[in-house]
Amino acid sequence: MPRRFALVVLLCEDRQQECFAYRYLRHKGLSRYRIHVRKAPSAAGAAEQYVRQQYPAEVAALRAKAHSSAGLIAVLDVDSTSPQFRLNQLAEALQDAHQPPRAKDEPIAVLLPNRNIETWIHHLLGESVNEEDEYSKFSDEQRKCEPAVREFLRRCPDDMGNSLPSLQAACEELTRFFG
Repeated sequence: MPRRFALVVLLCEDRQQECFAYRYLRHKGLSRYRIHVRKAPSAAGAAEQYVRQQYPAEVAALRAKAHSSAGLIAVLDVDSTSPQFRLNQLAEALQDAHQPPRAKDEPIAVLLPNRNIETWIHHLLGESVNEEDEYSKFSDEQRKCEPAVREFLRRCPDDMGNSLPSLQAACEELTRFFG
């Protein structure tokens, strides 16, 4: 039976990540009142650093409500590193905060767009992309985001064969997250 959430915290770097994950959650049946967005403040330094620093506190808050139906989705661009490097950074942040590692059965999903979320959106809109080049940001996040999210929902989990590896990994994370 799929997990039902009373609350999902969405921890992300920027408006584009927020738009993608928020619309995904809305399509999965969550009302806007059940999605709490924690986005890096603009002009506050490195957005990925904000997510890494907030991650342990959000995980601790989630674990403190273990009896409730809450979940956490963290979105973090890989940039010029690797998905494993970002996962290691998050694991290290938990360790530094004296938190146990993320367990497979916890309602925590980590989405790691490689190189950035725009790569996923361009790909889902049918453009030929790779995960090394940086793709342009969208001036109207919502207009481009909605059809990309619908395409992701259409493909995930049964038709991810020719998708980007990081998008396949995101599908696996979200499929596990919703159980």
